[in-house]
Amino acid sequence: MANISQVRGALLEEAVLYLLEKFGYETIESVPLNTDESLRGGHSGLEVRGRGTWHQIDALAGFLSSPAFMYPLRLMVEAKCYQEKRPVGIEVVRNAVGVLKDISENYFSIIGDDASVKIPRFNYHSAIFSTSGYTSGTVNYALAHQVFLIQYENVPVIQPLINSIMNFDESCITGFGKTAISEVRRLYRDAIRERVFEVDVHQYITPRGLELINTNLVDFLKRIRGSYFGMLQGRWPLHLLTSSPLPPAAFKSDTVRCHVVGRLNGEWRFTPENYNIGDEGWFELEFNIPDGVANLIKEKWGDREAVANIKQEHFSYIYISGIIGGVRRNVRLELDQDWINEYIERSRRRR
Repeated sequence: MANISQVRGALLEEAVLYLLEKFGYETIESVPLNTDESLRGGHSGLEVRGRGTWHQIDALAGFLSSPAFMYPLRLMVEAKCYQEKRPVGIEVVRNAVGVLKDISENYFSIIGDDASVKIPRFNYHSAIFSTSGYTSGTVNYALAHQVFLIQYENVPVIQPLINSIMNFDESCITGFGKTAISEVRRLYRDAIRERVFEVDVHQYITPRGLELINTNLVDFLKRIRGSYFGMLQGRWPLHLLTSSPLPPAAFKSDTVRCHVVGRLNGEWRFTPENYNIGDEGWFELEFNIPDGVANLIKEKWGDREAVANIKQEHFSYIYISGIIGGVRRNVRLELDQDWINEYIERSRRRR
């Protein structure tokens, strides 16, 4: 039987891909029609060509609008849905770093006047998503190798989905290995996107597993109607979630002053300074940060390099991107500097 932890990770990866699509990524499901030679269909799913070998990448997304002066962006997604208090270990990031290095060194050649020139195919990045945090060594290693870490622990809007994934247990699946996981992944991907699939093709999933996918796993995911990516202080990644899309009324300007609200149980959110609950411009963006990252943020908080060419240097900030009022926006949230100290202190008390 397939490892149930791997199955849960696959389900979370599919949920993450759907949330990534909300702010500009497109899930790469198969080899494009223009015959991208860097991709192929493998025995157990999509494979990406590296310098040394092919790598199976089950969750891969491409950004639809790459910045100028940069090759098209592709993001390798890996998700871990472990039991509470079981943080992701360094071996997960080590594997991601090795794969990322190999596929990033896969070039194609064009013929110039005198010789062939090797050009990168894509600008690849890697992000790991966890429901239970990371060890301190994992955080340090990931930061050193530019692997982005996203943490969903104590983020209320996604917790019902996580609970449902954890309820997907050994009674939901039969069979062995990668083929069983691939079937679960495909069924959930199709259910999220409301694609029809034939009932008689299910070899490895039980009726209970199929029902769980088609009900709770889809319903709780689609209740997350706002999904935004942000870089805190211009360098630390956050995935900001909300049950309602951000209101256009709050973003008449591209800069919005925000409070950072924390609760004793570890929940954190951004709220607008100039609006109250019930106002048309009110919003709450829920988030969490790995503890090791929070401590590093505190150390770099006054780093003037990070706020170069910004007139209001005494403000901390986060740039977020996503769809606001049907329009793709990049906006800046300015934050109270004291919140990071409170975040760290409350995190210590909870542990």
